[in-house]
Amino acid sequence: MSDKSELIKGLSMMDKVARFMVLIGEDATVKIFQHLPKNLVEDISTAITQIQSVNKDESLAILEEFHLYTKSKGFISSGGFEYAREILYKSLGKSEADEVLRKLSKLRMASQSFAYLDSINPKQLSDFIKDESPHTIAVVLSHMDATKSAQVLMELDEAIKVKVTMQIATIKDVSPDVVRTISQVLEKKLQSLLSSIVDVGGVKVVADMLNRVGPKSQDILKNINGIDTALASKIKENMFVFEDLLNLDTEYVMKILQNVDAGDVAVAMKNAPEEDMEKVTSAMSQRARDRFLEEFEMLNKVKIKDIEAAQRKMLDVAQKMIEDGIIDRDMDE
Repeated sequence: MSDKSELIKGLSMMDKVARFMVLIGEDATVKIFQHLPKNLVEDISTAITQIQSVNKDESLAILEEFHLYTKSKGFISSGGFEYAREILYKSLGKSEADEVLRKLSKLRMASQSFAYLDSINPKQLSDFIKDESPHTIAVVLSHMDATKSAQVLMELDEAIKVKVTMQIATIKDVSPDVVRTISQVLEKKLQSLLSSIVDVGGVKVVADMLNRVGPKSQDILKNINGIDTALASKIKENMFVFEDLLNLDTEYVMKILQNVDAGDVAVAMKNAPEEDMEKVTSAMSQRARDRFLEEFEMLNKVKIKDIEAAQRKMLDVAQKMIEDGIIDRDMDE
């Protein structure tokens, strides 16, 4: 464990898990959530909402601790390093086994040189390395997790993608010193990006995750509500925003409008851009449109809080329809 471990020494395991989930991203977290018991998902979700920021050093310390933890668990479950070496000796012979172990050790050390890249969004990483030489990009991707490196590769321009792929296919042994140098130079360039890992937790992160968990999210919200009503309300409010409502299929928007007073719709749309107005009016019958326009033209100055309150009424109707299965957001997306 590096000196960075001191930065997270005071954190509970739940706090570390919450930060780890934020760092690995929503896609990975949602997949993990699907295999966890409901009560654990609730605890982790609640912990994530309490996160204000995770700085660079803290991020690296957490990722390093989880990396070492999984490594040690792997050795324990497989019988330990000595056991692995004994198997190799019996199957390959001492000389060849030692060579394999040396290469594995070298690869492990080289991979750890780029461990800090695990916390970076593939699109952001591709933007940072796209101007490097194809050989340098190939070295970097070769020492990353295959899934992550594939995502980064797909974000690169087609011409660069081809050159980098060819480099990866033909790359020879790279000196650990060269790998270390490339890693240090890249980390320095990425300093600003790593330092910008702030405001990563909070209610919005949990809301986005729960939006994608599926029906289980409603049970999770109910249980969080039993512990902290205000927190549950904030999460629910962030799970479906007004922009999401307007982007639903016209058929769904029409169903929502049929259950909201025309006056509230008029207030909700006050100050809305023409594009959004068109989305709403196109989902109305001629009679409903005339009524809406009549209410809208009668409005003078409307307070922001009144606009937000009217939008919340529409969102509450939409949320209820989603919960009842009348609106299927997955199909819409």
